[in-house]
Amino acid sequence: MTDNTRTEFFREGNLVYADSLAGGGAGGLLSERIEGQKYYWAGGGGLPTNHVPVPDKAIIEIVSLHDRKRYRISVKLPVDLEQQMKRSYIVKGKEDRRNRIYFGLAPGGYYEVVLMGKGSGVAPDIVIARGIAEEITDDWYDKKFPIGVSQYTVTLKNFDEKYGGLYKKHPIPTGMEWAPIMDAYRAKQPKTDQHPVN
Repeated sequence: MTDNTRTEFFREGNLVYADSLAGGGAGGLLSERIEGQKYYWAGGGGLPTNHVPVPDKAIIEIVSLHDRKRYRISVKLPVDLEQQMKRSYIVKGKEDRRNRIYFGLAPGGYYEVVLMGKGSGVAPDIVIARGIAEEITDDWYDKKFPIGVSQYTVTLKNFDEKYGGLYKKHPIPTGMEWAPIMDAYRAKQPKTDQHPVN
């Protein structure tokens, strides 16, 4: 489970969108996913970004409740991102495109930035960046209110009560071990991008 605490998008060095509202989640029934080793990215629906330029850089900060750490994902986005997001396909008789940028964080700091469509539309998802997020150890707020001691105390207690035993019984991958797992998940996604709109 994660908690997104900072989101910033840039274009040509200028901040074009920022949000410090907390958000995140685990996606679906986490206990069933842990027991069944059903690993995939799942999360919130994002925020509307009408009239915001397509970014060329992003900085996202996320607290991992599993790791009890704060991570920073800082990525340069592809120069052709806008063209990729505008590319349309006919899926189930409707026009759809990959116009959502998704940031996923797994235990051990593994992250992916994925370009995806809405719901069960155009697929498979496209990985536009991946790696190990930077662990943030100098956050003033974390120093004053440590994660798990005075920050997220109730949330972490509930998390441990609900999932701690499952994680011990069903150890999960960590760090770069996630890369082949997520590649295999994407390989199983239906290829619905077979009918591009000219």
